[in-house]
Amino acid sequence: MPDNQQGRNRQPRVRSGNEPPSAPAMEPDGRGAWAHSRAALDRLEKLLRCSRCTNILREPVCLGGCEHIFCSNCVSDCIGTGCPVCYTPAWIQDVKINRQLDSMIQLCSKLRNLLHDNKLSGVKACLRRRVCEQEEKYEIPEGPHRSRLNREQLLPKLFDGCYFYLGGSFKHHPKDNLIKLVTAGGGQILSRKPKPDSDVTQTINTVAYHARPDSDQRFCTQYIIYEDLSNYHPERVRQGKVWKAPSSWFIDCVMSFELLPLDS
Repeated sequence: MPDNQQGRNRQPRVRSGNEPPSAPAMEPDGRGAWAHSRAALDRLEKLLRCSRCTNILREPVCLGGCEHIFCSNCVSDCIGTGCPVCYTPAWIQDVKINRQLDSMIQLCSKLRNLLHDNKLSGVKACLRRRVCEQEEKYEIPEGPHRSRLNREQLLPKLFDGCYFYLGGSFKHHPKDNLIKLVTAGGGQILSRKPKPDSDVTQTINTVAYHARPDSDQRFCTQYIIYEDLSNYHPERVRQGKVWKAPSSWFIDCVMSFELLPLDS
């Protein structure tokens, strides 16, 4: 056989130490590496719990004078008084948003969706079957699921028919990011604060499509948004088409793809 023919038939060599490691076995009974990963995630989540409500932290903040960490909503009544655990004085200028911890919590949530799903996760299914699976079968439920169906059915966007005025300063939720979310959701930004007593304001002919039909919130189309932890706290507004709402409510609406009820 000619040398060039032998060269074509020769199997390529892999030098020692360069051979890629084999992929870990996908164990259907949940033992092995996946079980260890779930246990490690459980231990990590115990460290990511609020010092007051003991749930997984939501918008984690520290009060500055101590090392205790809380959900932002859990300490809104403590600013200006003291830490509810150790009673160290807490002032608004000392409140710090822990953005790195917030990112870690979001990552843990995504990992839990992968590791704790009763069915196979999309990643597991693709690796096991060695084919691309339909993403819809393994998508995160609730908000993302509702958002996909809404788009497929060509229904109005989440904030279609709604107007938003952003009042005061925004640090935890930067104003530019909020404006992008409003625009992406089909809403519109108001440059002037809406006046509840104005006939023009109350006669704007728009409807909040995604508000719950059994709620008086379906009549509201103009929201005055303020940041929960800022010094700016506008007076309560809940009149006709104009309501006041915190920025955390707005973010929760985006996450759940629903115009959530506002506390009275």
